[in-house]
Order: sequence, then structure tokens, then C-alpha cells
Amino acid sequence: MLLDELRESGPRLSVGILTSDMMQLGSEIALLEEAGIKLLHFDVMDGGLWPKITVGPSFVQGLKTSMLKDVHLLIDKPENHIESFVKAGADMINFAVESCSGIGGALEKMGRMKNANDPDRGILRGLSLNPATPVDTIAPFVAEIDSVLLLAVGPDTGGQNFLANLPERIAKVKTLKEDILINIDGAVKKDTIADIAAMTPDIIVTGSAVFDGRDARGNLNVMMEASKHA
Repeated sequence: MLLDELRESGPRLSVGILTSDMMQLGSEIALLEEAGIKLLHFDVMDGGLWPKITVGPSFVQGLKTSMLKDVHLLIDKPENHIESFVKAGADMINFAVESCSGIGGALEKMGRMKNANDPDRGILRGLSLNPATPVDTIAPFVAEIDSVLLLAVGPDTGGQNFLANLPERIAKVKTLKEDILINIDGAVKKDTIADIAAMTPDIIVTGSAVFDGRDARGNLNVMMEASKHA
């Protein structure tokens, strides 16, 4: 099962493609595939919940890759857009609880959808939490979710990060559901990834720390090694 595969040999890196060189997209994806990266991360923003506007389902669908497509919906009313991202080939979708008015219904609907890449694989369903959002917010929905994404940086935190709060939040998540996939996103850099990996998440999301415009391959090797030996 996909869930079991991602839980084993963790933590795995999920690399944000939107921080790469868009003019070299094919070679950037090939670099990740050759390095053994299994997850390609998409931050989908509409300028509402977060002050950025990024990409939509057509971009997700257009990227051809052997990597799993890990989609993070940081948009208003994500329940209205989940189906289009599933059709675009999302293998995992985490959506922001702060902007969804029908969390239970959205998760139930997603549970009935087929994975566009492999109907037998299923779609991993998850929720994401801003640093200030209590972990207990997900308690009513733990039976319906496979994943939770904990942000160390929020839309209103500026340059401040909340990495120090993550061990306590991870422990709280595990009291709600022991076998849930835990994703960490935000403030993941070469000098923080070892400490983050030591918190024993299943997935660590990074982007600009890899695609910094200088040495993506070298950065990726450093981060993969640091996460393995934490």
C-alpha cells in the first residue's frame, strides 16, 4: 500500500517543484528522479489564505514524472477544488483546515475518488495546520485521514518559525492516531533538516533549500544525507 510505502524508511523528502527553474523544468525533475526522490510537492495558493498565487490543476497534470504528486491546498474553500486536483493526478492531498467549511464532507468525497495515475493505489487524504492552529482541530476527522501536515511557518508569522513547537505537536498528533503520516513543512534548510529529521516525521517538505539557483544536486545530496543520519 502507498501509505505503508511512505511510512517505511522515513523520513522521506518531498521537494517543492515551484522553487525550481521553470525554464529548466524537465532537467530539474530528472535530477530529483535520479536522486531517488519519491515525492514531488506542489504548494497551491490562490492569494487568499496566503499572499501568493501559484499554480492550478493544469500545471499538476502537465508535469510527467514517476514521482508521487504531493499537493498542498493553501486556498480558500479547498473542498470546491479537490476533485480537479485528483483528476490532475494528485496522489496525496493535504488541505488547510483553516479555510475549509466542510472538512468531513470533503474527506468523505475524496475517499470515494479514484487515483488518476493508478486506480488501485488510492489517494492519501490529509489536513494541514498552521502553527497557531490547535492539533485537536483534526480530532473529529482522524478516522478519515492518512496524513497531517504541520507547518512551521504560517501566512502571518513573517520570518518567524515555530520549529521548537513541533516535537510537542507531533506527539499530540500521535496520541490522536499513531499510524498517521506526519509531514513537516516550513523553515526546512540545510542547517535545520537534521534537527527536523530527529523529530521522526515521515515526510519533510523542502524547496528553496534545494533549488537555490546555485547547486541543486549538491544541496539535495546534503539534505538527503542529513535526514538519513539524524
